[in-house]
Amino acid sequence: MNFFFYKLKLLFLRVLCYEKPLRVAFTKFLSLKFSNFRPHYESLIYETSKNAIKLGFNEISVVELGVAGGNGIKSILKYKRKIEKILDIKINIVGFDTGTGLPNSDLKEDLPYFWKQGDYTNINLKGLEKEDSSIKIYEGNISSTIDKYILENKIKIGLIFFDLDLYSSTKLFLDKIPVLSEKKLLLPRVFCYFDDLFVADYTLNDINGEPLAIKEFNNQFKKIKLGKTFDHITDFKFPLAKGQIYTLHDFENENYNKYIGIYSTDSLSNKKNEQFRSLIDD
Repeated sequence: MNFFFYKLKLLFLRVLCYEKPLRVAFTKFLSLKFSNFRPHYESLIYETSKNAIKLGFNEISVVELGVAGGNGIKSILKYKRKIEKILDIKINIVGFDTGTGLPNSDLKEDLPYFWKQGDYTNINLKGLEKEDSSIKIYEGNISSTIDKYILENKIKIGLIFFDLDLYSSTKLFLDKIPVLSEKKLLLPRVFCYFDDLFVADYTLNDINGEPLAIKEFNNQFKKIKLGKTFDHITDFKFPLAKGQIYTLHDFENENYNKYIGIYSTDSLSNKKNEQFRSLIDD
């Protein structure tokens, strides 16, 4: 058996034994084949926008950490334009990237056997800003660019896409989150999508990479936490991403207890309006 047919046999067995419906694998294939097809991005931006409006905000920022080739920023831009047409909200896009790819690291927690210096280099970060006036890219080491962002911005962050790959880079940003909270730059609950909670060789877990950075963050801070929703069969909002979504809870945020639920004041009374409730509003 030659190498090609051997790989084909492995692929067949993996598909045959895939534990979830094959439509999930097919949708994932589409997201890999078409770099700007990211249904989880669209749903996250939409839900974030709805929550912001319920809290009384008509402008938010969506942050991507690790811009690389720019496909994430372009996807966010595509979806934000659609959402701004149907919801009364303005969405700003903020990107952070070194501009020179991944930095050199010998830390075991950074998985140097999996990532290497220079991976995901983008030499045209400023070109992305020309795509739309709502895009701002901070280029350089995140330890300094996040400080610059804090000085320059007042719009609250509603959603963060983490794609920094390394434990050390992820930790650098997470350690700045209390400052973002102190400066009132966060919604009370911020969706956080972590792109690298899983790698296919099964050597990424809670002793390294993003998972370790998250664990240390929760151990270090008491008034702000990253919580992961329990997996449930009725969870349908975030295709391809529900296992990678955390919610950043800013417990001391002045709006943390403000009601944004689906029920009106008379929803449980005899005066309830028996209107049909749409699933997309849940």
